[in-house]
Amino acid sequence: METLPNWFWVLYYIIIFLTLVSGIINWVRQIYSPLAAVTIILSLLLPLVGFLYSIGRPEGVNEYEYVWAQFQTRNLWSVFIIFVHIYLIVWWFLFLNAWHYLNKLTPYKDMLVEKIKNLKKEEV
Repeated sequence: METLPNWFWVLYYIIIFLTLVSGIINWVRQIYSPLAAVTIILSLLLPLVGFLYSIGRPEGVNEYEYVWAQFQTRNLWSVFIIFVHIYLIVWWFLFLNAWHYLNKLTPYKDMLVEKIKNLKKEEV
């Protein structure tokens, strides 16, 4: 059976693992909490469903050629796999934007802490 190169699979599973970790981080921090829960579930389901679905592919076709060909025939599992990949891409845009926003808040937080300390010193 034809398959994609090993470096691709290593990179793919690293990205899926990082997606799982980012979902856990955002779920714990209560940022995009419902979406983070969905991300955690989908990042665990995607490799399993993708592996089980690609077992039945014909000779000479790799996993993504098979999923794409089945997607064009509107096979339910291939549609699920494609849409989960799209969702995870959107998740990364949300996650990176949230981190950008949180990094912008850090200087303001430090400034507010300093003001509170100065107010306490003035009261004494």
